[in-house]
Amino acid sequence: MAHDNATDVRALMGAESAQQRRAHERKLNFWERIYLPEIFKGMVNTLRMIFRPSTTIDYVGAKSKPDQRHIPAVGYRGEHYLKVDDNGNIKCVACFMCSTACPAECIIIEGEQTTIEDFGAQRFKKPLSFEIDMLKCIYCGMCVEACPKDAIAMTTTYNQVGTKRSDFIYDMARLVRNNDEFMGGLGLSRSGRDANGSYPLSPGGCGPDVTHGVTDFRKGVRQDGA
Repeated sequence: MAHDNATDVRALMGAESAQQRRAHERKLNFWERIYLPEIFKGMVNTLRMIFRPSTTIDYVGAKSKPDQRHIPAVGYRGEHYLKVDDNGNIKCVACFMCSTACPAECIIIEGEQTTIEDFGAQRFKKPLSFEIDMLKCIYCGMCVEACPKDAIAMTTTYNQVGTKRSDFIYDMARLVRNNDEFMGGLGLSRSGRDANGSYPLSPGGCGPDVTHGVTDFRKGVRQDGA
């Protein structure tokens, strides 16, 4: 059965019409209509809160209590860092595996050729620039899994603060600084070596010489296309 377009659907469903609902609503008085008393109440509440002690938790500062701090679990994926070897050289060989595996496409690498004197005949490249856009990063850890040289990893640092977008573009210097701060906080050397001479943060405890493959017998003359 067709109904008139002007028919109130809510009336057909047994609900109150708009006119009936408005008839039951309480009318605002004069003071409520000008809203000045409500504004005054809000200002009084604001002034009362100004003089109350701060409830903000200094969660990473010296005044914070241990139970107020977030303790990352094992395997927590925080800010990235680039590892260095015992000679202070970045372990990255500019193979672009991490940038290729990154689903957010937030890693930009530019490589350059290395010298035989620095790394031997088996290492051809090193990063000229290495940048991670932390605003694009989704902290999936796929770059860490893809790296064949154990050159990139993730710290447990999570409290990133910046005043402009460029603060979150982590270049090679910032990533190495993250390495130094993270290793120092764990009581390890820059290369991740502990007091026993092992590398607990590297797969199997292998050191930078193993991942780089730098040994005396490997050093020699480079061949094009090798």
